[in-house]
Amino acid sequence: MRRTWNVTAGTAVLGLVALVGCGGNSGSSSATTGTMNVHLVDGPISGYQQVNVNIQSVEINNGGNWITLASPNKTTNLLSLTGGVSELIASGATLPAGHYSQMRLILGSGNNVVLSDGTTQPLKVPSGLQTGIKLVVSFDVAAGTTADVWIDFDAAHSIQVVQAGASGMYMLRPTVWAYDKTVTGSISGTLTDSATTKPLGDATVYAETLDASGNARIARTTTTDANGAYTLDLLPVGATYYIVSQPQVEGTVPVSYDAKASDAYALSAATPVFTYNAAFTADAALGGVGGGLTPMATATQSDAVNLLQPLATPASGSFTFIVGSTMATVGTSSETYAFANLPAGTYNLQAIRTTLNTDGTTTQSVSALQPATVTAGLTATVNLGL
Repeated sequence: MRRTWNVTAGTAVLGLVALVGCGGNSGSSSATTGTMNVHLVDGPISGYQQVNVNIQSVEINNGGNWITLASPNKTTNLLSLTGGVSELIASGATLPAGHYSQMRLILGSGNNVVLSDGTTQPLKVPSGLQTGIKLVVSFDVAAGTTADVWIDFDAAHSIQVVQAGASGMYMLRPTVWAYDKTVTGSISGTLTDSATTKPLGDATVYAETLDASGNARIARTTTTDANGAYTLDLLPVGATYYIVSQPQVEGTVPVSYDAKASDAYALSAATPVFTYNAAFTADAALGGVGGGLTPMATATQSDAVNLLQPLATPASGSFTFIVGSTMATVGTSSETYAFANLPAGTYNLQAIRTTLNTDGTTTQSVSALQPATVTAGLTATVNLGL
């Protein structure tokens, strides 16, 4: 069964969502104006050395009129903005006090990616984004205060390979999230090997939420540093999060670990910070899963595939969590996905297709969960329909 719904959180092609509240820092003393700072951050992505995006301006909408907060007019390597690093793209911008419901990033030319082999390829911006990457937000700027807004440009879910191979194109399908840092918290900790106690570096870590039906969604993604430490920040308070990871260590002989999920952490204004440490068991029995998807119908669509697995938390119960996520690769007349070096076991797969509508909203179609059994030394084939 396929689920379809409208996403009114923005115009970027992979579910532009904004989770912003009221700014509360001391700022301008004007009775009619406030100020705003805008920071840019990013999540991790594999297979790329750089993801370079040219940001011409940052704008906000006030009663139908666009106000320019700043004009950086510079190219930023998004992958330099991970692991707690950020870039200030608007500082102390003065704007009328009031309610704001939309922001946008105006992109320029010269966007590109540097692949893992060092080659540089153009990053194409679809024509539908020529008016900017729009973020639907909802927050108030009070007179004499400063709103501190953070924009997460999620590169891992923003780049789709089209017509892979020598003639491959890299398309920008932006997934962008916006947060008011004054109403967010964080979860941090360290991941280690249970047998050796050595830290697990470069492991992907997800903060996930569950909806009323138990469906998992990735709220934030990060990777551990060389000491196995991670921090998942910009998590809006008032929600409950689970920390999920299935570490993989690349090398001549890949090493993968059985996935784990934390207990539920309910972030609130009173308790906005938690710690979750975990020790993982290496699994020598590795296989993979891949297959095809129903090809996209138009250039306004993009496809992602989530890998899910039932996991028991220490005390909160058992749920099906996302343990991996990838953008589909689009060929001339086909579309594929693949997950490699997975611990043998039972998984589920789900495709998510996002369509950019003419009114600036996006519509998502989600495939039914398809079971997959990963066997050591083999790659299972599971085709997904949308």
